[in-house]
Amino acid sequence: MKYLEENLKSKIPLRFKNGKFRILAISDLHGVCDYDTRLIRDLEALLDSVKPDFLFVLGDTVWEDALDSEENLFSFLSDVFGVVEKRKIPWAHVFGNHDNDVVWADFSQQSVYEKFSHNLTKRGPREIHGIGNFVLPVKAEMSENIVFNIWGIDSHDSMSDFMREFNLGDPANKWDKQCVYPSCLHDWGGCYDTLNFDQVMWYYNSSLELEQHAGHKIPGIMGMHIPLPEYVIGYKNTAETYYNGTRREAVGCPVLNSGMFNAVLDRGDVKTFVAGHDHINDYEATYLGIKMTYDGGLNYDGYCADDLRGGRVFDIDENDPWNIKTFMVRSKDCVTGYPGTCLRKSGKRE
Repeated sequence: MKYLEENLKSKIPLRFKNGKFRILAISDLHGVCDYDTRLIRDLEALLDSVKPDFLFVLGDTVWEDALDSEENLFSFLSDVFGVVEKRKIPWAHVFGNHDNDVVWADFSQQSVYEKFSHNLTKRGPREIHGIGNFVLPVKAEMSENIVFNIWGIDSHDSMSDFMREFNLGDPANKWDKQCVYPSCLHDWGGCYDTLNFDQVMWYYNSSLELEQHAGHKIPGIMGMHIPLPEYVIGYKNTAETYYNGTRREAVGCPVLNSGMFNAVLDRGDVKTFVAGHDHINDYEATYLGIKMTYDGGLNYDGYCADDLRGGRVFDIDENDPWNIKTFMVRSKDCVTGYPGTCLRKSGKRE
């Protein structure tokens, strides 16, 4: 039981209430020091409308080097997630590619997040790749039985980092360009990194240990920033995958397939993936019995669409946790006078 003890821990125990558990997933805040305060307005409106039991933040909280110090990061996080802390809503995050762009390392950023009393993110095993590979158990309302699991995975940044680590040469060389073949599982020959094999094995072994501990498989959801290549299958086979929603940009998935989808398929416990990254995609699609979803984007300092901006809700019933219900919630449906006028933290209007 290599990972079980750590995987069973949670700073705040998560439990079903009145037989229900609701997750709100958001992403791509693209924080800057002089941020557009409509971000906080929208987040508060979503929280008050949805009333989640857990907030899942799926990366790109930081916009490149805009928050280039611990002080600036803590200030931004305090402003934004202060509205979450005030409501005493447990939350956790995974890192996105722009979080990785910051000049100071993710493990330093993680220590800033851990200062918040309701942030439940765990650093994850130090011997595997990534910061923030974790699982959070959700227990029954009236017992210590685990009913549901929330998995978080660090999806890294760019293929350039992958190549340098494995001594595959300069990212511009011929081998790198061959990574884009074949075209069936990606949209645009992009440069995003893949999950590492040790991350896939960590999930697989942790899933086995949790099943042995509970005496049965435990259904769950897995969140990451960069979508898996299988998301492309969803929109290319709309009738077969029960596709529903909007795709306005290419799926920014890795060019190499990590095998995580196959691992999840083999274990049979995770029934839903949720990703951010592609701000103007919000679709859902089911492939081989596993639902792949986007949460849309929530920022005003990157690119978003006013009609799509928001988050994705997941409803789990304690008596039927395998049957996860999901839908999008929009800022336009929650905010009076939406979208309104930009007001920077500095007080400057645009």
